[in-house]
Amino acid sequence: MVSTAKDPVCGMEVDPGAAAPSSEYKGQTYYFCCSGCKSSFDKHPERYLAPQSSSHEGMHSHAM
Repeated sequence: MVSTAKDPVCGMEVDPGAAAPSSEYKGQTYYFCCSGCKSSFDKHPERYLAPQSSSHEGMHSHAM
């Protein structure tokens, strides 16, 4: 069974075991789909952890 984590910036499911970028904040580890999402989170973590319905989903594309 593969465990995934949700990127708090864009909402994408990320495999933490696949060398995904990560950050520690207030004792919690957060995983990101790309370094851009990690950078955005590192600058303003509270913005992405506050309950809200909007995200930047679709603001960047991921080649699959």
